[in-house]
Amino acid sequence: MSLSGKICLVTGASRGIGRGIALALGSEGATVYITGRTLDPSSSLPGSLNVTAEEVRGRGGVAVPVQCDHGVDEEVHRLFDKIEQEHGKIDLLVNNAFKGIVTITENVDVPFWQQSMNSWDDVMDVGLRCHFLASQRAAKLMVERKEGLICNISSGGALFNFFTVPYGVGKAGLDKMSEMCGRELKKHNVTCLSLWPGLVQTEHMMAMKDTVFKDVCQFLEFQYFLKKY
Repeated sequence: MSLSGKICLVTGASRGIGRGIALALGSEGATVYITGRTLDPSSSLPGSLNVTAEEVRGRGGVAVPVQCDHGVDEEVHRLFDKIEQEHGKIDLLVNNAFKGIVTITENVDVPFWQQSMNSWDDVMDVGLRCHFLASQRAAKLMVERKEGLICNISSGGALFNFFTVPYGVGKAGLDKMSEMCGRELKKHNVTCLSLWPGLVQTEHMMAMKDTVFKDVCQFLEFQYFLKKY
């Protein structure tokens, strides 16, 4: 299926799931705006916006890297203003930006009453809150044209007890937000949904699969075994 002429935005696309989605869209010829805080490669983390952009272009897509901290509303508004000025529309928004990885790794074995409020704020701000803001901006353009898709990257943490209390609450809230936004958008021919990618071999997951994420990896592998057999 060709996506030539489609304008897409994938937030948090320097690496991991966001990068993978951006590459898939590029392979189908889409114009893909990608956001993140890491514009160029660094020694501390693999991947960057410019690296992802080159990979998208190498697959036949048009990549537009935009350095953006989704925890800063003004930067998010500038991003959507740019898309609107350059194209006047957006066909697909993938809400994937997430700041909570470090907080989760630091608190995965810490009772919630011993965690600082940063463990809540990091997950909710660049997560649930920023997804709501991005959805608002995208929906205005989509409703105007009577078409579009908003996809929120969630996880089984909305249902199962993974990682920390704020993580589970954030993902459950994201799923509920998707459902309620979807109801309001349906009459305008716009779709909003949550996607649970499952266990994905991202850079962070692979780096910590035998330590912080060991229990959840074993649980998910067991669930896969049950479904398979």
